[in-house]
Amino acid sequence: MTTTAFLTDARALALELGLLAAKQLRQAGAQTLQVEEKAQGDWCSTLDREIEQMLRERIAQRYPQHQFWGEESHKGTPSVAQLQEQLVWVVDPIDGSMNFLRGYPQYAVSIALLASGQPVVACIVDPVREEAYTAARGQGATCNGRPMAVAATAQLSQAVAATVFPKPRAPFMDDYLRELSAVMKNVSGVRRAGSMALELAYLAAGRIDVFWERGMGAWDAAAGLLLIEEAGGQLWALDGQPWYASSALAASTPGLRAEWEGLLGAGRP
Repeated sequence: MTTTAFLTDARALALELGLLAAKQLRQAGAQTLQVEEKAQGDWCSTLDREIEQMLRERIAQRYPQHQFWGEESHKGTPSVAQLQEQLVWVVDPIDGSMNFLRGYPQYAVSIALLASGQPVVACIVDPVREEAYTAARGQGATCNGRPMAVAATAQLSQAVAATVFPKPRAPFMDDYLRELSAVMKNVSGVRRAGSMALELAYLAAGRIDVFWERGMGAWDAAAGLLLIEEAGGQLWALDGQPWYASSALAASTPGLRAEWEGLLGAGRP
């Protein structure tokens, strides 16, 4: 049941846990951590798993009937049946793990609650800038309690785009590079800082105008999707799949969507 009262309570819990995880990240910054390379360009540490376990336990205490999917403890995505029948928390304990491990100040904690396959609660916390982005379905999106809205940029040539680079050996690298070339030639500027969660939050906050990626996971998009929708923007799959199973997502302000979709399509063979 996703009543207004329930969503308000779940949003407050997501914020509480996001801030707690961010505090752990700040405190652990100088520690020596065990690091694992899951794949080329894809790193995690013992802290990723510790924070994910903390989030799992705290959510289970409040909502023992809910399911939990974390980047470090699950591979793939929940099945359609699970998403339709259950409330599922989707968590990325450190989005931008490589940045965190190298001291590059662009990473975040991402927490979302899904109902029937759609996010209904979202929280993204930036431990470095101490910014907390939250949303609940039908209740708007905020950054540190202040309402957010997407930008009013009217032309793609004036837009700031953001992206996430594929992993080095991604089989779709050539297609992505064609898209990147098309985008760089047709927008005002392109940004890439290494945290998809923060890029989506920035779109919701009006700091960028359009976004696209290939090859990321559901935990990378879940919270940002709701933030963008509640701030007046749109996020969609470029490959026709449900967003949580897609390997190619795009987002924009409503006024730029048609032009943005056309440009990304022109960048493909």
